[in-house]
Amino acid sequence: MSGPIVQETFTTSGAPASVGNASDVLVVPTGMTTMRLTTVGLDGSNTIKTQKRTSPGGTWVDQTTYNSDQTNTAITVAAGEEWRVVQVTQQAIKDVRYKLSCEN
Repeated sequence: MSGPIVQETFTTSGAPASVGNASDVLVVPTGMTTMRLTTVGLDGSNTIKTQKRTSPGGTWVDQTTYNSDQTNTAITVAAGEEWRVVQVTQQAIKDVRYKLSCEN
């Protein structure tokens, strides 16, 4: 599913999560130049990264890795870009919540 808001949680059980899980895709709507990222649960052992691609079916390109919580962090975007969040590291019994949004 794709849209102007992606809000999900990476969860783990009693063992560390396998890395590389990816969120749904956020497609930047026409007229938007800024996307916001909010996260809860990040620290030195629990990290995510943002990735984007400029055309559907293209290659995902790493953008920024985050290891601390973010609150409405502004990210410059262009209409038609596709963005997602990818799990880099995550410890056992630790949830990482995130929200990417292109909202007025």
